[in-house]
Amino acid sequence: MVEIETFLRGADGGFVRVESCRTPPPDLDYIEGAIRLSVDGLEIIGTEEWDYIDQLWCYIAEMVAKMQSSGYAETYFPDQPIKLSFRATGSRVLVAAKIGEEIKTGNASAVDLVEAVKTAGMIFFRKMSELAPGNSYVEAQRELSV
Repeated sequence: MVEIETFLRGADGGFVRVESCRTPPPDLDYIEGAIRLSVDGLEIIGTEEWDYIDQLWCYIAEMVAKMQSSGYAETYFPDQPIKLSFRATGSRVLVAAKIGEEIKTGNASAVDLVEAVKTAGMIFFRKMSELAPGNSYVEAQRELSV
């Protein structure tokens, strides 16, 4: 089972689920937040790995398309040396995050991972289109709707 939640980071450093946000982020050029991605209850990334969340979601949207076409995709977080990767192995996907010297991994159904990423990504981009209408997320939404 794959679970994905997105959080925005407030000016006070706290995190709020994106669905609960009612006000725009403090800095629309550098939107801080985190993605909690868990596979079978094991957290691969979470709020400790916060970064520029809209950029990270754009990268992850691209990863899904690339993994589906080539079987492998990776990205680094926008502002820190954390690498997230998806490696397809048949009907399963090895999800891995290299955080410093630590590597966290999970093995998920490819269908479950893609569905979870697409659903959580679209929720995020729709909400950001409300909160930051001047920012365009059209291309990322297109990546997720394929």
